Amino acid sequence: MDNTTHEVPATADTAEAEQKQSAATVAGKFKSVDALLAAYNSLEAEFTRRSQRLKELERAATEAAPATAASAQLPPQPQPSQTELLQAAMSDEKVKEAIVAEYLVSAAKNKSVPLVAGGISLSAHRKAPATVSEAGALAQQFLNKRR
Repeated sequence: MDNTTHEVPATADTAEAEQKQSAATVAGKFKSVDALLAAYNSLEAEFTRRSQRLKELERAATEAAPATAASAQLPPQPQPSQTELLQAAMSDEKVKEAIVAEYLVSAAKNKSVPLVAGGISLSAHRKAPATVSEAGALAQQFLNKRR
């Protein structure tokens, strides 16, 4: 009797129960398909509420942005001319001293003075000694010039 199979008549109720049970096991933590559906509907309602709130906040931010930008701008100040600036700088000794000191510092950074203002510069051909005796003669000339 252990190896015999018993057939249970299939009814609509057992088929429906098996279908709900298999759907529930697929759904994971939900005990029934109805619980899954209820959770989905509440999640969808919460998502809709949050989306609407976000849209309201974005609209309020775009409406407030031009107003704050306009209030933050100051009226344009008239710019003094170069002659007015020069006259103001010349009248104050501290300003003149600061300008001269800054100029001297920048001039000291560029100590090299260009010798050739334009054109092509040519370098002299370097003569290298070929033998030891030529090297000795060049050294002798160098030492004689230093005296």
